[in-house]
Amino acid sequence: MKVLTWMPLAAFHFVLYSFSAAQAQTTADPVRIPLHYENSHMVAELNDEQLGRLRLLVDTGAENTLLALPVAQKTQIRHHWTDHFYSFYGFGSGKKAKLQGHATLHLTANEARLGTLPALVVGKEQVSIGLQPELNGILGWDFFRDRCVALDVKAEQMRIPDPEQCAPREEGFYTPTVKWMKEGMILPITATVAGRPPLLMKLHVDTGSSSILLNPHLRAALGMEKTPQGKTENRGDGVNGSFDFDIAYAATLSAPGGHPKIEGRIPLLVPRKGFSQPRWFTAGRHEAELFQYGVLGNSFLSNYLLIFDGRQKKLYERAYSYMPK
Repeated sequence: MKVLTWMPLAAFHFVLYSFSAAQAQTTADPVRIPLHYENSHMVAELNDEQLGRLRLLVDTGAENTLLALPVAQKTQIRHHWTDHFYSFYGFGSGKKAKLQGHATLHLTANEARLGTLPALVVGKEQVSIGLQPELNGILGWDFFRDRCVALDVKAEQMRIPDPEQCAPREEGFYTPTVKWMKEGMILPITATVAGRPPLLMKLHVDTGSSSILLNPHLRAALGMEKTPQGKTENRGDGVNGSFDFDIAYAATLSAPGGHPKIEGRIPLLVPRKGFSQPRWFTAGRHEAELFQYGVLGNSFLSNYLLIFDGRQKKLYERAYSYMPK
């Protein structure tokens, strides 16, 4: 999922915040935050100094952190005249997301102060994905972008170590080639589909998505009908509502940087419609690039211990299947 605006003034307004990765814990012991893997989604439990305990969807595909309106109403909500012009791009149609205002989170975990983080306020339905207890919001890419964060679904932990100790020393980690941007991160992936040439895709790394979701313009390259015929029983939900999709299956997925190839029958979900994306001349080149091919979700990412190194702008990953030599 992605949040952005086409107005440069609005973009300028929202980068003026006081968040600082320097406020994070800097001792040798990392901050450990409960991380649950629920219905193929990562959910972190954090605390806010005023709002108390928060259940937040961990979503590197969302540029900004989001807070549900019923929760945000317990704190100060600010408004700006440009709020009407905000657009939420991504999958789904039928319940277009609207910006309801702005709040500031003061996050803590285990008595460690994690700093202040701006949050966009949205309707409750925009952060609801059917999990119980309900989610209070979404922890976006702005939390990861400038700090060191490890996501370990097997250990059920999100860890925030000293940035100087971010690069792992253990065996088995790979450093794939990524494009680390203010708006998100792109990982090049090559997929092989039976009877088709290898397909190189620059996918948006999106822990908020349960699956690999591709831009409908790739249908022909995957051997699908460009204009779908008949009905489908496959249905998903996105930030702007629901969408119907078809499935292609990749035999392998591989990435540069020494990454081990994944083999099997790997589902690639392709919506029939209900996919909105920004244009480079209104939202900027980087914004548009994130939506060019699609998103790399947890059907792939949950197989790895992931470490996001904001200082070095690197991603480290180790497969849970890795066996030390």
